[in-house]
Amino acid sequence: MSVVLLTKNDCPQCNQLKMFLKFGLNSKYDADIKIVNKEADAEEFEKLASKHNVLTLPTFIAGDDVLSKTQPTPVVAFLEKHIGKK
Repeated sequence: MSVVLLTKNDCPQCNQLKMFLKFGLNSKYDADIKIVNKEADAEEFEKLASKHNVLTLPTFIAGDDVLSKTQPTPVVAFLEKHIGKK
């Protein structure tokens, strides 16, 4: 199962989350997360945001499971649940 991360440019929370994924988690999930940027891939972004009623960014999507809380604890729990690495 792949995990999608919806982001956009000029989004402090998105940048903070990306830094956490890179440095806090040593990029171990990079290959498992597909980043969909609003400006870079507007069509895919809108399709996913609409389907899952995404109102805030950044947001993780895995199947029908959506996570908009981007604090480290819920992010790690979400990634471990859907990707399985510890």
